[in-house]
Amino acid sequence: MNNVQTLTGKIALVTGASRGLGKAVALELAEAGAYVICTARSTRGHSTQNELPATTIDATVDAVRKAGGKAEAIQCDHTDAVAVKALVDYISEQHGKLDILVNNAWGGHDPHDESVRGEEVWEEPLDQFKHMLLAGPYSDYITSLLVLKYLMGPVQKGLIITTTWHTAEPPMWLPYEGSKAAKNRLVYVLGYHLKEKGIPVIAVAPGWMRTELMFTHHTREELEGQTETPHYAARGIAALASDPDVMRFTGKLMDVSDLADIYGITDLDGSQPRLNAKHYSQEG
Repeated sequence: MNNVQTLTGKIALVTGASRGLGKAVALELAEAGAYVICTARSTRGHSTQNELPATTIDATVDAVRKAGGKAEAIQCDHTDAVAVKALVDYISEQHGKLDILVNNAWGGHDPHDESVRGEEVWEEPLDQFKHMLLAGPYSDYITSLLVLKYLMGPVQKGLIITTTWHTAEPPMWLPYEGSKAAKNRLVYVLGYHLKEKGIPVIAVAPGWMRTELMFTHHTREELEGQTETPHYAARGIAALASDPDVMRFTGKLMDVSDLADIYGITDLDGSQPRLNAKHYSQEG
């Protein structure tokens, strides 16, 4: 962490903050001085991942406070417009503004079962794409629009960042590729429409991250040497949030390696991994 308080006085909302990149973003934004509202479905004693019972928004807030930052946890399913509206109303009443929205919630893999995948694209479960659309771009869509309507639009200018992934060349998993393409296009279109209002909308694509969930599917040996920690991308997001000229990136998809070049950020070990999302997709 950088110990530079560039975001003091800022209010940030990080969705999907119970683990992985969301947790790291909450920690890095708080380290930079922001007050962080952490949301997800997983709360203490009720994690959505049975193999990871300790990964909750409460644990994230505990980690932020232990590091000297300020944060609070609010359970929210970001596919539920009523729940998101209640969250936005709470932020408006308690804080009066929202400076930074990080759309990171993703539950698209929850109903997925690798054993049912076949050799042909038509053998995919028919509801898999629906789940990924709801728990990805639709979640981003309703959260962004409600924040814009009740906070960033009428109250003050803010920043919207969406975590995503490049669509691969050649294409890989059909429902995943389609859902990520929708997320990326949403950022582009929102950025276009909000440019004149001075509200930047930016997508950030990490490389292959060593998240808690990743370690349940891969060995440490498989992950070492070709991955990065979630803090690498999180530091890039904190740097974007601290940049007074961040509007120059609106509507764009930024690789973490691009952010490393621009802002000089490093991973926890001081390295600057170059295996970014674009490279990984192209090289397999």
